[in-house]
Amino acid sequence: MDGWSEGEWLTLQLGPVWVISALVGRNRFDALEQAAFWQGVDDAPQESPLGWQLMRAMTRNREWLLDEFTLDERSIVSGLNEVASLLERVSPEVSRDAREFMLRVGMALARARGPFGQRMSDQDALTLQLVAQLLETTKETAENNPLNAAVAI
Repeated sequence: MDGWSEGEWLTLQLGPVWVISALVGRNRFDALEQAAFWQGVDDAPQESPLGWQLMRAMTRNREWLLDEFTLDERSIVSGLNEVASLLERVSPEVSRDAREFMLRVGMALARARGPFGQRMSDQDALTLQLVAQLLETTKETAENNPLNAAVAI
């Protein structure tokens, strides 16, 4: 939590919840969705200290984190944009690893929802691609823009 205000740290913890909210299309989750979410949090790789700290904080706050999400008035897009803005404050590697952690939680839920609980649906795969774009920092978005390419299109 070093360097983050209490509100910023909560926003980062809510990042994976906005990811699954985008997948299921609502801000309340049934028991199976919650179980898949928490399993995804436990199983997602924490390659960077920030990802590891997020997983630990979310696990410690398991009792109230989803309730806090329900009370949060930010839309999915607004919440993910705030997460991306916060991730601009850390190195690109740490930002990428934290974003990957959040997306892996979403992938775990998408697989659980998919055929036989093993494969995500095409719709969920497309939703996760969109969410990944929303989580890009402004620098990454500019770098990935073909209009900024050094060669002619």
